[in-house]
Amino acid sequence: MPRSLVFENQSCWSTRVEEQHRQKFSEGIMSVSTVPASKRTKKAVLFGAIAAVVLVAAAVAGNYWWTEHNRPSQASKADCALAQQLVDSVKEIPGDKAGIEKWEKSVQQGRKQLKDGYLAFNISNFHGMAAMKAKGEGAPTEKRVTEVSDKANEHCADARAVIEFPPLAS
Repeated sequence: MPRSLVFENQSCWSTRVEEQHRQKFSEGIMSVSTVPASKRTKKAVLFGAIAAVVLVAAAVAGNYWWTEHNRPSQASKADCALAQQLVDSVKEIPGDKAGIEKWEKSVQQGRKQLKDGYLAFNISNFHGMAAMKAKGEGAPTEKRVTEVSDKANEHCADARAVIEFPPLAS
């Protein structure tokens, strides 16, 4: 069979199939659904609304998890009270280097009693700044002291305690 006849037969066949499909579709034999268009529209709108509610709920839950995940750890009221005592001990720093070293060791033992390690870290930073100032190695800026005190107080928010930090900046 010559090539041109093969292509002609194929094109005739495909044209016949297309005509049959058009005829069946116009008769309603090949319709996709027997549900009237208004019911399909209602179902689509309902499905879309349910999907939107589920997505909003997932976004709210994700935001809540992310906020809680990035929130500072919360210290107990007892930890916050001990932290206040440790911060107040800065007022009693001796003037000589040997006395300062002894004071640093004693407050280090006090910080070990804090159960919230992040709170202890901030108190340790404050003690370090106070010791440096007492040794004459430089005074911290007011901004730095405020940053440390704010971070420490974030850990005492649930305990409703506020740690009062004495000024160190000169």
